[in-house]
Amino acid sequence: AERIYVGKRRGRHSMAQEEINALLISKAREGKTVVRLKGGDPFVFGRGGEEAQALRAAGIRWEYVPGVTSAVAVPGGAGIPVTHRGVSRSFHVVTARAADTPDGLPEDLEELARLPGTLVLLMGLSQLERIAGRLLGAGLPRWTPAAVISGKNAPRAVRGTLGDIAERTREAGVETPAVIVVGGTAGLDLGAQAP
Repeated sequence: AERIYVGKRRGRHSMAQEEINALLISKAREGKTVVRLKGGDPFVFGRGGEEAQALRAAGIRWEYVPGVTSAVAVPGGAGIPVTHRGVSRSFHVVTARAADTPDGLPEDLEELARLPGTLVLLMGLSQLERIAGRLLGAGLPRWTPAAVISGKNAPRAVRGTLGDIAERTREAGVETPAVIVVGGTAGLDLGAQAP
């Protein structure tokens, strides 16, 4: 098997998306079985849709194998459910990296802050202070539970409130990738216990 790393980290892309698409097509046309292995689910901010479109346009058959999105798995691994009876009946997943807005955050963040349930933000660690500020500005109380879970190596959660989560996260030295959770469930700690 030939392994070609094409991973992406903030500010460090081993290959542009167009190059990844071309590589997938090229290897498939060589008659190889190609696996595009991604963390989480490829159709949740994973560019899986773009890759599928490129393959389809090139006439190459492909198959989708669902993954577990980090928006649910990473908080869950840290003992934070995204829904919980009496606390949150819904959750909303949003990217914290919008290329077409002045501050790089979703333009509808204030509307999301007003929705009931849990707000899960992906790819937002570098914007955490700005995210908290916008959510506070939208009317969420400073004491709203918030957590940042680093998915690097073993899940590690920093818990706090919307008013102090940026400072706590900075002091803890959390690194990317990380998932941000805001809402009542972020105050839960249901970590698994050994029997």
